[in-house]
Amino acid sequence: MTRHEYHGVPPWLMKEYLADLGGVEAEENLLVGDGWRAVVSKAEPRRIGSLVVGGAAVEFSGDEAALAALFEKLHWKTLRGGG
Repeated sequence: MTRHEYHGVPPWLMKEYLADLGGVEAEENLLVGDGWRAVVSKAEPRRIGSLVVGGAAVEFSGDEAALAALFEKLHWKTLRGGG
């Protein structure tokens, strides 16, 4: 199991991204794709001075090759400018 945090991406948007990449919501906050599973939750806010940035925490599990392909595509969806 691998845990990733995506600050600046709220959980509802992360679920949309995962659905765009073939995931189907099997249960609330659990998306299942071809060879992978992802549990989406709210990440602990990150504090940078007076700025507080929320985001999504995702626990991924599944086939290593399927996860590698998913992470490559997800990377492009989660890029944020200005940072």
